[in-house]
This record gives sequence, structure tokens and C-alpha cells, in this order.
Amino acid sequence: MQSLVGGKNKNEIRSIDLFVTERCNMDCEYCFHPKSDGVLSVDQGKKILDRMKVISPDGLQVTFFGGEPLLFPQTVLDLARYARELWPDIDGRHMAVFSVSTNGTFFDEEVFQQFKELQFSIQVSCDGDEITTMEHRKGNWAKVIENTKKMLAVFPDLGVRMTYTPKTVGRLSINVQFLHQDVGVQKIMHHAVMEADWTDEAVQKYAYQLNQLYHYRRYCQRQGIPLQIAFIDKPLKIVNDEVPPESNFCEAGKSYLAILSDGDVYPCHRAASARVFKLGNIFEDRPFIRGVFLSINKEYTGCWKNCPAASSCHSCVITHHKVNGDLVQPIDKYCKLCRLEHDEATRYLPVELSDRRERMLYKVGQVLVDVAKQNEEILTVLRKE
Repeated sequence: MQSLVGGKNKNEIRSIDLFVTERCNMDCEYCFHPKSDGVLSVDQGKKILDRMKVISPDGLQVTFFGGEPLLFPQTVLDLARYARELWPDIDGRHMAVFSVSTNGTFFDEEVFQQFKELQFSIQVSCDGDEITTMEHRKGNWAKVIENTKKMLAVFPDLGVRMTYTPKTVGRLSINVQFLHQDVGVQKIMHHAVMEADWTDEAVQKYAYQLNQLYHYRRYCQRQGIPLQIAFIDKPLKIVNDEVPPESNFCEAGKSYLAILSDGDVYPCHRAASARVFKLGNIFEDRPFIRGVFLSINKEYTGCWKNCPAASSCHSCVITHHKVNGDLVQPIDKYCKLCRLEHDEATRYLPVELSDRRERMLYKVGQVLVDVAKQNEEILTVLRKE
């Protein structure tokens, strides 16, 4: 979710993932978070938010995370309302903004209406159709799809995060179309398991699937059907200089932190899940030791100079460490996927710009037609007079 919270400097903490629980009612092979009994009480959550008010007095974006945070929906609601008290609205602008990342197994109409009143953003984790989902996820797929449709009735802009692996990448386009056409999702982010064994064959499958997704996206645009595919839309905008190139891999340890139920602070939820790079505890009366995380970016790793895809790459320094034992050593196999996305965006950009001009000219033409009709109606009235 795009942060609505401003900061005075680039390293001011503006966003946190707050772990509501480390329990989960699903069993996904690729999940990087260990299951444990950790559960955040409302009282402890309020104490964490009190401390964050001191650290980030101007505002805060809170993502309620897990495990599965909606195993405890009332905790999420209570803490969101408390955060609004700590960071009151200014001129109608929310200084505390919220999102929740859920596996889709929970839905209650009343709860989600309250989320809507608090202007939450909702992201559901779902890999697509049943065949694909059951390859790696053990849970009630039909219930997830049913609940996602119910959520969409309340949150039409709900996003879905699809995880794909070398085993499932060959069905990527099918699954995007399933979520879009059959379920009704308009915002989709497909994300690879970075540490997986991305063989040359699997990379080639992704190249083909990415091309298929471009064709499907173009079809939808021509039909006027809303669809956002994050790792197509973003690199296209970057190579067209519509948005700035991304010099950071992410904001982990910079403007963003993850906080466990006991108050332990990590640079991000992946680091918290692995229990590596603990920066401190929220209740300790001393600054977090953010160290290298304040400096590490694509220039620091050498990517900015050596890789043309660095401007849109979305690798992860914590996963670098998991695979290579080094925060600044990218994962070569995953780099290939990011390069594909950048190269495809560069190749497709002339088509994208041509289609945009065509849509613009069509709209201008429609305006001229409407003006001509209005003038004709006015002349008809004048002649009668």
C-alpha cells in the first residue's frame, strides 16, 4: 500500500508491520514465517503504539500482520481505533493509515464494514485456481475464493498477492485471468519465491507467461476493463520516466520496521520471521541500531552501476542473506526474473505509448462529437424560434 504518511527526513520511521499473531490456520510450503504461539494482546499493542507515537509523532502507517492477523479481528479493530486517537486527522487527512494482510479464510460482514469505516486497505494472499493453489498451500481454497468475493463487495480495490514457484509459474497467466475474470480482482501482484531453484527452464517459462500477461493486459485496456498488474505497470512507468527509478530494494530498516508481539523490532517482517538482525526492543529507551540498513541500496551493492534492470528490481536484502549469507550479494537466479520484467517493459513500451495515444485521440474525438451534437441541438432550437 502506498504510504499516506509524510516524514521530515528519509530515515524517519513512517510505517510498521505489527504482528498480531504468529499463529496461522493454513500450511503453505513456501511460507517463511515459523508458526508459534505468539499473540499480541490489545494492552501490549497499545503500549507499542504509544512508543511509536514518541518515535513517529507526525503519523504512522500500520500493516496488521502475522501469521494470520484475522484470527483476532477485534484486536485489529481495537488497535486501529486507538491509533486514530494517537494520531488524529489533520484537515481531513488521516495521520494513521491501516492495511491488513490476510490469507482469506476469515470473513465477517460486520468486521469488514468496520474496516471500511476506518479506511483500511486489504490484501489477500491467493495463488489462483485450485490446481495451482493446492500445489503448495494446505487449506480451504473454496472458502478463500468465496470470502475474497465477499470482501470485494466491500472493498472493490482489494489487492491479491499471488505467490508463484518454479512448479507453478507455467500457469501464471491462467491464474491472473482466473482471479481477474472469475473472482473479480482488479489489483494483482504476482511474486516469486525468491530463494527457490529458478532453473533456466523455469525462467523461460516465466518469460513466456509474462508475455502472455502483457497481451491479456492490453486486451483489457482496449475493452476498458480495469486491471493492474504490479510488476508490469511499475517497470513500464519506470522505463518511461513516469515515476522515479527505485534506488532502494525496499524501505526495510529505513522508514519501515516490523514489530513482534513482545516488542522486538526488526527491519522488516522477513527479518522478524527469521529472527535475524534484531534492531532492539520497542520498550527500550534507546535508538534502534539500524546500522547498515540505513545505507544499503542498489548503489551500495553495485547493482545500480552494473545492472540495467536495477531501476525496477524488487529483490530483498534479507533473502540475499538467507541464500548467500550476505545482505549485499543479490541472488543471481532471482535477478534473471527481474531483468526479464525490465527487458519486457523496455521492449513493449512503444506499443504501450501508441495505445495510450490511440485512447487519448478516441476520447478527444468523442468530446468533439458531443460538442457537435450540442451545437446542432442549439441551432435547431434557434431555427424554431
